[in-house]
Amino acid sequence: IYSMGVSGLYSAIPPKSTLYKRLQQEKAFNTLMVYLFPYGGGIFRFFEIEDDDVEEILEWMIESNQDTLGSESEARHWINEFQSELERTRNLYPGIEDRRALLEKSAHEIEKRLVQLSRSQGKDTTEFVNRLMFGDQIASNLVQLEDTLGLVSLALVQEGAIILREVEPEMLFTRDEGRQEWYLDQFQG
Repeated sequence: IYSMGVSGLYSAIPPKSTLYKRLQQEKAFNTLMVYLFPYGGGIFRFFEIEDDDVEEILEWMIESNQDTLGSESEARHWINEFQSELERTRNLYPGIEDRRALLEKSAHEIEKRLVQLSRSQGKDTTEFVNRLMFGDQIASNLVQLEDTLGLVSLALVQEGAIILREVEPEMLFTRDEGRQEWYLDQFQG
């Protein structure tokens, strides 16, 4: 899953997990994912941050989404379901909480450089690179927000890994160009 605001944040969600299926089918789950995704070092760690911070975020989210989550008690039910599903996924897929990446203020620049590189090699992979960076699926279009939640399918991740393995990071960015060094570090990460 990819979430975009100022930065690109990626987190693996196993396609065979119940969490993934519920994200596709349940508007409340989709809403919770979109709103909670950027906090706590990844969605699987959201409920590990300070209790006061968790509560403040949840209260804001509940207030902002009464049409989707319902009353306070209904919203708390959904939140408990969501938290249980996150824990179930962590238990069934050990280490999933660490399968994440952040492109801090660099996703669009990296996308631009990958497209430029492909064009210089006589290819036009604009659409492929865009789908790889920002998702080839949307979480059922259930939620419309300023931030987006895109799904990068497993097949696309695998195809992208094969292609990106061939890209020398220094072909995209050099270390001696100021801001370019930041983008290089982000791309390598």
